[in-house]
Amino acid sequence: NAGATYQRAMTYIFHDLLHKTVEDYVDDLLGKSKHRQDHLFILAPLFERLIRFCLRLNPAKCVFGVLTGKLL
Repeated sequence: NAGATYQRAMTYIFHDLLHKTVEDYVDDLLGKSKHRQDHLFILAPLFERLIRFCLRLNPAKCVFGVLTGKLL
């Protein structure tokens, strides 16, 4: 099942960041911070993991710097 395989991969890759600074839901990935000035520090490890595991983001579906939003 592709969905379960994807979820296992995300858990493996982001295990220490999940539910702290990163959330994943279905095929969405969210970097979160409480304070605007901390956001780049939150995104850096997320992008490092994406690079290390050769994962790519779709720029048309990326949104940065928003205060609130809906997943899905």
